[in-house]
Amino acid sequence: MIQTFIDWLVNIITTLGYPGVALSVFIESFFAPIPSEIILPFSGFVASTGALNIYLVITVATIAAYLGTLPFYFIGRWGEKFVTKFLDRYGKYLFIDREEVDWAFGLFEKHGKKIVLLGRLIPIVRSLISFPAGVAKMDFFVFSIFTLIGALMWNTILTYSGYLLADNWEVVGEFIAKYEKIILGVFVVVFVLYLLRGYLKRRRAK
Repeated sequence: MIQTFIDWLVNIITTLGYPGVALSVFIESFFAPIPSEIILPFSGFVASTGALNIYLVITVATIAAYLGTLPFYFIGRWGEKFVTKFLDRYGKYLFIDREEVDWAFGLFEKHGKKIVLLGRLIPIVRSLISFPAGVAKMDFFVFSIFTLIGALMWNTILTYSGYLLADNWEVVGEFIAKYEKIILGVFVVVFVLYLLRGYLKRRRAK
């Protein structure tokens, strides 16, 4: 069933172009079984044929990914009890496991707001991190900026990889699945170095 749905999304990207990319990425943002490792590289492949512009694809995908995070964020704003009731009633239809949601809440409690940014690079977490962000009533502007930056990084890497590999776009998903933890580790190190650089600059300025 899920594979049929994925195939349908891939087909609408080919058929509808940018609206197809937007719809596919929007759904992928909150429906965990849909892997961005397929949707985004395939979109890049379509762009490599000249049917779409790669920069517009990345832009559309990033906006759609951001919009896809909003439903769970606003549900979270109603409080943790409301989230629990929502998941008890609709979680099974969205293939959301309560243990995974608890994991996302634990990550948010441990790492704070920055996990909203880094969470876009982690499978499952990128679909669920909006819940704890909403429950914590994270500032909407900060949530939006972090989500857009995280989505832009992830979308650029996967989409442009598909664009460069063209007919071999499926290699991207295989590579991500094999080296996901290493790739995430690299991103975390880069992000920490970026924060450290800003901190040192502020100290020098003082």
